[in-house]
Amino acid sequence: MAAPQETSSSLAQKKLKTREFYQSYLDACNDQDWDRMQQFYALPHVLVDGEPRTPSQLIERAKSMVAGFADWRLEIWHFAVDGDLIYVHLKLGGTHTAAFHGVEPTGRRVDTTEFALYRLVDGKFVEIWPMLNMEAVMSQIQ
Repeated sequence: MAAPQETSSSLAQKKLKTREFYQSYLDACNDQDWDRMQQFYALPHVLVDGEPRTPSQLIERAKSMVAGFADWRLEIWHFAVDGDLIYVHLKLGGTHTAAFHGVEPTGRRVDTTEFALYRLVDGKFVEIWPMLNMEAVMSQIQ
């Protein structure tokens, strides 16, 4: 017997729950709540662009970004779900308040975008493919 098809209502409900989950992750990022962020990552590691990274390594990466931009914020522009995959287009920005990649603070407002693909299994990110426009960040502070 064939498996029952998911109804459009159940698919919409799944998308809404997944978006709420992802927004709670962004809230932890925006609050710089490193302990809360850890709960979103699979153990012992998450594959980032195919390379294993521990939750602690992912947190350190996030910390290095916000170290240069104290008010760094992430906002969802576009969001889609396909099975266990989350596709997200983010707006990111902050004020350059501390040295970042060798550039002393300029006080300039920086805005950029990121496209990312996440694979979610059992309520944890197990794979992430981020594409942050770092070139745009650097051009705005130099």
